[in-house]
Amino acid sequence: MPEDTLTLEEKDVIGELGNISMGAAATALSTILGRRVEITVPRVEVINKEEVADLFPEKHIVVKVRYQEGLEGENLLLIKEEDARILVSLMMGGGDTEAPLGEMEISALGEAMNQMMGSAATAMSEFLRRKISISPPEIIEQEVQAIKEKWVEGQEEEHLVEVFFHLVVDDAIDSNMIQLLPLSFSRAMVSSLAIKRQESIPPEEESLVTESSPKQEKKEVKAQSVEFAEFKKKEETPSRVNIQLIMDVNLPLVVELGRTQLSIREILDLGPGSIVELDRLAGEPADLYINDVLFARGEVVVIEENFGVRITEIVSPEDRIKNLKEARI
Repeated sequence: MPEDTLTLEEKDVIGELGNISMGAAATALSTILGRRVEITVPRVEVINKEEVADLFPEKHIVVKVRYQEGLEGENLLLIKEEDARILVSLMMGGGDTEAPLGEMEISALGEAMNQMMGSAATAMSEFLRRKISISPPEIIEQEVQAIKEKWVEGQEEEHLVEVFFHLVVDDAIDSNMIQLLPLSFSRAMVSSLAIKRQESIPPEEESLVTESSPKQEKKEVKAQSVEFAEFKKKEETPSRVNIQLIMDVNLPLVVELGRTQLSIREILDLGPGSIVELDRLAGEPADLYINDVLFARGEVVVIEENFGVRITEIVSPEDRIKNLKEARI
């Protein structure tokens, strides 16, 4: 096999990893937009450097993603500028999708890409069972062609890997985006999955796989029902000894004065002196949480120069169980 290409099996592995990572990215984008987002199973191809210029004839932006740990190297994500404007418009609650991307729009798009690619890296980390981290993605919307050509020329290999995705956002976007990977980076991904699969095989099973004959006859296995021993409940008086074991365990206590929801546009407009209105009236009791579970309510007081909370109500066990279930969802 030539060193500057990939086998069909290697392409399948890269497609599998791309499907896992972009599936997580689609979930993150769906959460941001509050809309259904689908990113289809990718198509993987090996292309010459010269072919990169013809990949996207439409005007597009470039998202540069640098992998810092677990996998090392830079990737490029090519997104049509029209799609980027629609994404920003959806994030900001509507607006002119024909207007050029300004500083605020680029900042919002950068946050969306950060959430998407961060989720993709996390999903890949969990799948490969190794820590993979990225730096915040860099959005390039000016001199795109020149910067893209410079990045391509900087790659030592004559071939790159093109990963083609289909992006659907409800009825707002039905388009394509392309990821460009260095060939060496793609091979590192394949090697990571091979190592993960090798580590997942127990030593005794591995010896069976390598030493057994493909023509080995199957032995008949007899199944029988399992009989469980019967245990009788012991009537014992609860002891306070066991609770002493966790008396010195620290638990985080959080006091919540209120909540609110802001659009990305409103968050970007915040600055020193800005006032955020909460969903609770002045004088209403504050909620006290332990490990994200509501357990009490109280009123805010001042003790010398510090704030404090005087507990006025302990949440009932029924409400505590309800809040515990909600905290686990």
